[in-house]
Amino acid sequence: MGLLTRLHGGRDKIGCHNRDILNMKAENTRKESINEVQNMFKFFEVMKKENENFFYDYKVDDENRLENVFWSNASSRAAYADFGDCITFDTTYKSNKHHLPLAVFVGVNNHLQSTIFGVALMGNESEESFKWVFSRFLECMGGKQPIYILTDQCPAMAKAIPKIFPRTLHKFCRWHIMNKHKDPLKKLYKLFPDLKDQLTAILNHPLMPSEFEDAWKALIEKYNLHDINVMINLWAERKLWISAYWKEVFCARMTSTQRSESMNFVLKRGFVTERDNLHIFAKQVNNCVQARHEAENAEANASTGTRKTVTRYGFEAQVMDKYTRAVYSVFQERQYHSTAFRIKTSQDNPNNYLVHHYNQSKEFAWSRHEFRVLADEAEGRYECECKLWEHTGLFCHHVIAVFEHLRLDEIPSKYILQRYTKDAVTNPDFNRRDYRTTTEDGTSIEYRRTILYSEAVKIINKGCSSEAKFQIALSAFRDANSRLDNEDAELENNEDAEMENNEQSSNQDNTTRETGEQNDIPQAENNDPYADIQPPLVAITKGSKTTDAARKNGKCKPPVPARPEPELDEYGRPKGTRICGTCNKIDGHNSRTCKARQLAKKLLETHEKVYGPTASSGNIKVCIRNLLARQHIPETDDEEKLDTDEGECFEDETDDEEYEQEDEDEDITEQEETQNTPDVDDKLENLNKKGG
Repeated sequence: MGLLTRLHGGRDKIGCHNRDILNMKAENTRKESINEVQNMFKFFEVMKKENENFFYDYKVDDENRLENVFWSNASSRAAYADFGDCITFDTTYKSNKHHLPLAVFVGVNNHLQSTIFGVALMGNESEESFKWVFSRFLECMGGKQPIYILTDQCPAMAKAIPKIFPRTLHKFCRWHIMNKHKDPLKKLYKLFPDLKDQLTAILNHPLMPSEFEDAWKALIEKYNLHDINVMINLWAERKLWISAYWKEVFCARMTSTQRSESMNFVLKRGFVTERDNLHIFAKQVNNCVQARHEAENAEANASTGTRKTVTRYGFEAQVMDKYTRAVYSVFQERQYHSTAFRIKTSQDNPNNYLVHHYNQSKEFAWSRHEFRVLADEAEGRYECECKLWEHTGLFCHHVIAVFEHLRLDEIPSKYILQRYTKDAVTNPDFNRRDYRTTTEDGTSIEYRRTILYSEAVKIINKGCSSEAKFQIALSAFRDANSRLDNEDAELENNEDAEMENNEQSSNQDNTTRETGEQNDIPQAENNDPYADIQPPLVAITKGSKTTDAARKNGKCKPPVPARPEPELDEYGRPKGTRICGTCNKIDGHNSRTCKARQLAKKLLETHEKVYGPTASSGNIKVCIRNLLARQHIPETDDEEKLDTDEGECFEDETDDEEYEQEDEDEDITEQEETQNTPDVDDKLENLNKKGG
């Protein structure tokens, strides 16, 4: 409201007040809720017209409700081709109004930034749902399986991954493992103040499997933790989350799902909310993808600049020239810390070097380890037993220290991974732009926009100087807008006619091939394939409070239905605009004058006369009102017309107790009791059994 006030020069010049703005927002929200599934697929079709490499797929349940949906932008598919060797996968909640879990495939690009490969909404977190999402992801990416995937400890996910990605190494996130056992670990940390630092040192130090096991056993012996369940469980699962056991596998510096967690935070903090409809949600996710591309482009432009090396070593100049700015910064930091290591030549082999830190810890025996580095300049081999290059693709402190010791001029090209370089694109012919940037004749759209904007500003500036010029400029704009609309309509008609001709010729060709003659039977209309798809059920997520039956089925109640259409009178005019809080209809009455409410009260009184008042009368009243709300109550000729004065203002939902005193004096005749009781005996009997 403050912005409108400033734009119009005062609140008195706006022409509306706060309530009008709120009503307008509520009306827009109701309109957006209509056909949200169809609008989401329309958005996908628009994206596919912009670039045919846009991919999406969906799945419906037996009731034709949307269950799962997966999509990936053209730019995301291209990014997976370049950086899809390692991915993290995680689900998050409360990102849309149906509470469908949001699943995001995340990786890391050559600028060490998180990038989105694909997005999915899941009806539930069952094994079948995960298998469907993973299979669609694999189909979208041309069958390319990742080398390494990192997830949390979801059992359904763990079962689905090896079935869809049989050649992918699946490991658990270390943070989730420690977080699951944080409560018993806190108790141990209170008992042994030094335990936390020593345990963290064991997990973070680049140990080999045998050294890790020796260090773990020494820790258990020192604090006598042999019978502690949390330590037993951590030891039993060690090969699933301790990186020392898969040092030979490339993981792109990802040992936790932190990138997925960060991406989920970015989405929910700045783009999506738990009130979003599906089509709004899809558009906001696309906005997030475009924002990530803008950050990536900014970093790519920054990497083209020149930087000064810290030293004059030839290998450092080579790394600065090949790597992106972010990767070179990591190399520079490790080069700085490598100066703290001491080197001595092995007596067994002159190409072997023993590298150790000058400030060796006396507390941990395993921290005094001397790392063996093989440096054969003749063959171009540089390997360290810590396996950090094999694990992350970046050199460790030990190898860099040897580089400086040898005054190396150039690193062999096989050690410079393309995924970290400035030229990391593997398939330049793939159209990775989500939106068209050029027209059919090759002209830049941005160039045309700039020219038109410049001319429009000139006309606006000239048109503001006098009334005559203003009318000329306004007329020119309106005339141009009308002509452009006609041009769009003509193009659309031509496209529809061309598609219809193609379909007819295709049908005729098929008929001729099958029967040898044309088929005279008219073809059915090509209806919208998404028209009958219903909105999804509200999903049950982890930790939600639901009944056992709903949790077993994996489904909950459907979302709140859209605003009902108003009833029409005999002249075809709407009977009103307000929704009755009792029957949920727009029929020219409110909750107090609703016939269903009055009949429900009579039924309740009849029920109490037959069975007597019970403690569950309130529940029975609700059951009766819900039952009548689903039935049509016709008006009879001799029935007294109810008050339908819409000039009065009533609340949509009225408390039953408010009018109890007024209705106490109403008499129910014996004739009414005789007519009502036989008709509702069966219903009241059932309600009495259900209500108690």
